[in-house]
Amino acid sequence: MLFKELKTIVGAKYVILEDYYLPVYLIKPDKQMKIIQLWHAAGAFKKVGYSTVNTKFGPAESYLKVIPVHSNYTHVYVSSGNIVPNYAEAFNMPPERIHPLGIPRTDFFFEEQAHEKVIKSIKEDHPIITSDRVIILFAPTYRAADSQKESSVDFIETLKALSNAIRDDQLIVYRPHPYLVNESMSSLGDLTNVLVAADRSINEWMLVADAFITDYSSAIFEYALLERPLAHYVPDLGEYENSRGLYYPIGTISDGALLKNIDELVNWTRNRQKNEKWDTSRMIAFTFSNKKNTSQKIVEHFLGRVGGQ
Repeated sequence: MLFKELKTIVGAKYVILEDYYLPVYLIKPDKQMKIIQLWHAAGAFKKVGYSTVNTKFGPAESYLKVIPVHSNYTHVYVSSGNIVPNYAEAFNMPPERIHPLGIPRTDFFFEEQAHEKVIKSIKEDHPIITSDRVIILFAPTYRAADSQKESSVDFIETLKALSNAIRDDQLIVYRPHPYLVNESMSSLGDLTNVLVAADRSINEWMLVADAFITDYSSAIFEYALLERPLAHYVPDLGEYENSRGLYYPIGTISDGALLKNIDELVNWTRNRQKNEKWDTSRMIAFTFSNKKNTSQKIVEHFLGRVGGQ
């Protein structure tokens, strides 16, 4: 499929991406073509691209000589000026082509009318989600497999342990990474207080969540905009840092609680209540230079209409 798309790409004036996309790295773009990388993540959390060269997770130098990944971008948009150097390293490109105008995903968090519609729809589709129940959203990041496997943590077993320990008025909503929806999910079917949420985007599920738990997912930065409790469950922190790596220590970029074993996870989860406020001001200030109307600002920028002119 990807190779078939090469014909379309070669004739395009604009190619807009939000993730790794092999065909772009295999062509010699026309000088007039704009290849725009929006990326799909706020902040700079787990390492990607050239930042992972010769690690267990990342590409070998010999591979990059054949396929120069993340090459040919003319514009890259990131959430903050603080992280431009990290993306310059990750994409092996000049920082001058990396623009901290924000990421389009944050626009959704300031569309209040859309929120009401989404919340109503989720509750209609999932009657188990009620106004008096404390909803804990659990959404770990993508984990590689086989030779690139970053760690041995098993989140299915973690969910089973949580199911046995949480309060009767609590519900775990498990949002697996889209690349990791597989047959292992079926073992969660008998857990009446765990909802496997394979439908909808994670940002939509955030709206009904009273608290959010992840490991190394940048989704935590977007959830921070809601100023609700958040936490990192990282029993494999040392293993993950050695096999893939993080751009910053978690505590320097996140206001989330750091939970390193199942007991800490259970205790933190059991203490969650409805309508809790959580101070995320520090992480928001570091991660976001701009949060509203980001899509419009980005389009105006790459069309050369900066300021809406």
